[in-house]
Amino acid sequence: MSGSDLLLRGGRVIDPAQGRDGPADVLVRNGRIEAVGTRLPADGARLLDVSGLLVVPGLIDVHVHCFKGLRTTPADPDLLGVSRGATTIVDTGTSGCSTFPLFHDHIMTAARTRVLAYVNLSTLGSVVGPHFANLGDPRLIDPEGIASVAERYRDRLIGIKMMATSGTVGPLGLEPLRRGRAVADELGLPLLVHIGESFTASAPLPVDQVVDLLRPRDTVTHMYTAQPGGVLDANNRLHPAVREARDRGVRFDVGHGSNNFNFEVAQRLLDQDFRPDALGTDVSNLSLLGPVYDLPTTMSKLLALGFPLTDVVALATSRAAELIGRSDELGSLAPGRVADVSVLRLTEREWTATDSQRQQRTANLFLEPVYTLRAGEVIEPRPPDGP
Repeated sequence: MSGSDLLLRGGRVIDPAQGRDGPADVLVRNGRIEAVGTRLPADGARLLDVSGLLVVPGLIDVHVHCFKGLRTTPADPDLLGVSRGATTIVDTGTSGCSTFPLFHDHIMTAARTRVLAYVNLSTLGSVVGPHFANLGDPRLIDPEGIASVAERYRDRLIGIKMMATSGTVGPLGLEPLRRGRAVADELGLPLLVHIGESFTASAPLPVDQVVDLLRPRDTVTHMYTAQPGGVLDANNRLHPAVREARDRGVRFDVGHGSNNFNFEVAQRLLDQDFRPDALGTDVSNLSLLGPVYDLPTTMSKLLALGFPLTDVVALATSRAAELIGRSDELGSLAPGRVADVSVLRLTEREWTATDSQRQQRTANLFLEPVYTLRAGEVIEPRPPDGP
């Protein structure tokens, strides 16, 4: 559906960044938000009736793998993005500095979805699989190469991704992570750190020592993992060092994925008042057909855990924009912003939510995309893959 002048009429607008939740119209002109309010005149704009639907800022998925063609795991960005309700997706370290130019020129710029990225600390990125110790040789960290990517692609780059797993660092222990800390400090970039020993039987790196390396603006992903090396101790209590990290400004992302979302862990953390800062799906070809599917389905799983709807919307909009350092341009329907808008249907129906260990939970609220506006262009979603 084309045309840049559009009036979305009759929906429930939820814009946490603006403190708005209620019936309103959204007027889009020339690909930007012109006004949000009640009974707005169309003034020549095409009408789109969204009565009974949710109208929210364009959803942001802060954790995907979309370097399509680099092995079989990463998926097409538009398959993960605009065709399933997300206007912005963030690739989390699929590309190292050696392949980032290829990723930029052939994937990022070709997508209808806005694609941002973390560059992998390892030069290899995901050229090899997760069973390979791609930080296990000091030569695999190239500070000058990362600096070059940061300078050349600063409009697309969010930060540096590193895997805090024994299988990744090999015999070097925490030393590669300390080098990653130094590179990030030198370049003024935040770190995104994977926890959870999903791919090897190695003893995990101590999570308290990992988070001690982190600073404000850094993010830990896979907070709900049940894999060794997660945020809970042997007594299922939150590690004190993890709470201390949160208190000093470290953020925590859900990072669902095929291995790292567990309902029991999530419930234990909620019981200890430890909540996420953003809702990344970690979706790729490994989880596109389940258990993740897409961002709206993952949002629905948080609803099943008892999160209020407005909190879930914030995690996928304003909170996500804050986490990736883009609050000045994304995550809000403020007039003047690029018209990235997600229109969702909240349905009351019974469905079965499944976590990464294939544990099931009966849920009764489900979010699904109806329209995606990317810079004012209306994109209708592809059929869902499930659940």
